[in-house]
Amino acid sequence: MERVSTARPWLWPNLLSIDAPIVAVLWQLLFARCFHADVNVMAAVLLVLAVWLIYAADRLLDARCSRWRKPLRLPRHEFYRRHWPVVTPVWIAVLAVAAWLACTRISAEIFDRGTALAAGVGFYFVVVHHLRWHWPKELAVGILFALGASLAAWGKVRSAADAATIALFSCLCWINCVAIEKWERRSVTPWPVGAAALLVAVAATIFLSAHRPVLSGAEALSALAFVALDRGRDHFSGDALRVLADVALLSPLLFLPLARTAL
Repeated sequence: MERVSTARPWLWPNLLSIDAPIVAVLWQLLFARCFHADVNVMAAVLLVLAVWLIYAADRLLDARCSRWRKPLRLPRHEFYRRHWPVVTPVWIAVLAVAAWLACTRISAEIFDRGTALAAGVGFYFVVVHHLRWHWPKELAVGILFALGASLAAWGKVRSAADAATIALFSCLCWINCVAIEKWERRSVTPWPVGAAALLVAVAATIFLSAHRPVLSGAEALSALAFVALDRGRDHFSGDALRVLADVALLSPLLFLPLARTAL
């Protein structure tokens, strides 16, 4: 692991599980700005902490619970396998801080939504890590991630187009998870990552551009990035593809300035 971390410093955001929180908070801001929802600093901080807690817990369990399955040898799992004695108390401390902030610093409405979503996350952990039913893992992650990123904007959903932006974003998150699974392991599974991503891009462009042009553009751009990555996957290492799969979801960086003037 020392050789991995020094030779490839661009892996550190993934190893430390901070890539997913960055993606989540960018989409949170984009959804909130486009839907005219209020998102303060505390809501953004709590989203970052919650996503980190979920991803770190998932990887800790993947790394530690190998008695019934072959141990995973990907860099992030090796990192958590080696450093779990340090990561575990940090995780507990972050959980305590996040719980205190949630109980004392956010509105009752956001707290109730977050509690409902937390129940879904808890069910996910029971199904995947206790019952060891892995088939719906990528789908569940995609849905939960999209709901979490758009949580602050739920109350501003007014039309089918608004709901479709969240649904299409969940599809992008699902594609992200499936693509990583396929690309990292050089899997021969016929799951059509490129075709699915192209379908999302077309749907976002045709059905959302008139009603939610900024979100439509961001989702279409991310989808096309997955199409390009899938076509060029043989030119990148598995670790590079893992990082680039999350980079593909950073399209809000380009569209957040536009959300002020074109909603």
